[in-house]
Amino acid sequence: MTRKVFTNTRERWRQHNVNTAFAELRKLIPTHPPEKKLSKNEILRLAMRYINFLVQLLESQSGHQFTLCMFKYLSSTPALPLPSHSSRPLPPPPPNLSRSGAEQRL
Repeated sequence: MTRKVFTNTRERWRQHNVNTAFAELRKLIPTHPPEKKLSKNEILRLAMRYINFLVQLLESQSGHQFTLCMFKYLSSTPALPLPSHSSRPLPPPPPNLSRSGAEQRL
């Protein structure tokens, strides 16, 4: 019985950590309305779209050298923890970054 209790406790702790990470990621994704509840799947899909938008924005401002630098950095560093939500303003959201836009791609 003790092993089962330990396993259940460990799984609750793991699930809590996953949910906390999704909550932090959700804070970083601009949507309208901002408080709209999103599923984990929608959070991941919108995060990918937002990252692609930011990459395109940076490439348009600084050229294609950014993509090469980013690829080298990401391929040479281990996974990093999500940063805490800061008070810095986010760049403007790309067009159609909404829940309905994510559902169209499903």
